[in-house]
Amino acid sequence: MRKLDIPIIQFRDEINEISPSFCVAKWKQVTLHLHSGQTHSCHHPSPHKIPLEELAANPAALHNTNFKKLQRKKMLEGERPEECDYCWRVEDSGPDAISDRIYKSADAWAINHIDEIRSLPWDADISPSYLEVSFSSVCNFKCSYCSPQVSSKWMEESEKYGPYPTSTNFGDIQWLNSRGTMPIPHKDENPYVDAFWKWWPDIYQTLEHFRITGGEPLLTKDTFKVLDYVIEHPNPNLHLSINSNMCPPPGLLDKFIEKIKIICTENKVKQFKIFTSAEAHGKQAEYIRHGLDYDMWLANIRKVLDEVPNCTFTIMSTYNIMSVFSYPEFIKDILKIKREYGSHES
Repeated sequence: MRKLDIPIIQFRDEINEISPSFCVAKWKQVTLHLHSGQTHSCHHPSPHKIPLEELAANPAALHNTNFKKLQRKKMLEGERPEECDYCWRVEDSGPDAISDRIYKSADAWAINHIDEIRSLPWDADISPSYLEVSFSSVCNFKCSYCSPQVSSKWMEESEKYGPYPTSTNFGDIQWLNSRGTMPIPHKDENPYVDAFWKWWPDIYQTLEHFRITGGEPLLTKDTFKVLDYVIEHPNPNLHLSINSNMCPPPGLLDKFIEKIKIICTENKVKQFKIFTSAEAHGKQAEYIRHGLDYDMWLANIRKVLDEVPNCTFTIMSTYNIMSVFSYPEFIKDILKIKREYGSHES
C-alpha cells in the first residue's frame, strides 16, 4: 500500500494534475447521521438530507446521493463545489497554503484509492474506506455544548422548557423541524438504519476505518449488532472505533466488555479504540456534562483497560471557560491512568 513518501507540496501538485479541485474524501470518506437522515463526506461541508426515494431504490445512496455525485463531477472537471468553501479559502490565502483537501487525500485510507477513483465514471456508486455512523440520538447525558438533534435527553429538556437563546437556534425544535433535521425517535422505525443494514455486507470487508458515534452508542442495539457482526466476520484491515461517555446504565458496560474482549484478544480487527470525553475534574466535570458520574467514568476506563489490555483509549476534551479552574486536576487524573497503562493512548 502506498504511503505518502514525497513532500506534501509535491503531492498537492500531483493531485492538481487530476483536477485543481479533486479531493478523495468526496468519494471515500462519509459520515452518516442516520437518526436525522443526513450524510456528508468530510467534516467541513454541512450534512445534506438523503432522499428517501433514492434510498428505496439503492441502499448505497446513504453515501452516493445524486447531490454528492454531482459534487464529485464538479471536482473531476476542475469546478469548486460551494460546500467545500473552507478549503478554497485556505488555498486562496497563499501559493503554499495546503488545505484539508490535500491532507485528507494523502491519508492512508485515501491515497491508495486515487487510481481507482480516476478510472470510474463520476456517477458510480462508491464504497467508502472511512465511515462514521450515528445510529441514534438516544443519550443519557445533557452536555452543555450539545443539542436536541444529537441527544434525546436534550430533546426532553427542550420539549419541556424550550430552547436556550443562541445565535444559531440549534436547540430550537421548530428550527430543527424547518430544516428537516428533527431526529427520528430511537424506538421508531428508521428507514435510514434499515438501509444501512442492507448496505453493510457490501462495504464491510473493504472498510479501513469504521467509527460509531451518537448519542451514546452503548444505548442502541445497532452498536452491539455491529460488534457481533465483526466477531463473526473478522476484518484484519479494519480500525474499529466507538465513542462512549463511559457511564452507561448497569450491565451494559459488562456486555460491551464481553464483546470487545473477543474482538481484541482474537484479533478480529487491526485496532480497536474507544473515544471518550471530559475536560474538567469532579463536580465541575459533572456540571458541564449533566449525567456524568466522574468517579464512575474513571473507574469504568480502568475496568475496560484491566479486562481488555490491547484496547486503546483516546480522551477528548471540549475545553471551555467552565473547564479552566479544575483542568489541571483533570490532567493529573489522566496522567495517572496513562502511567498505570503505559502502552495505551489516553
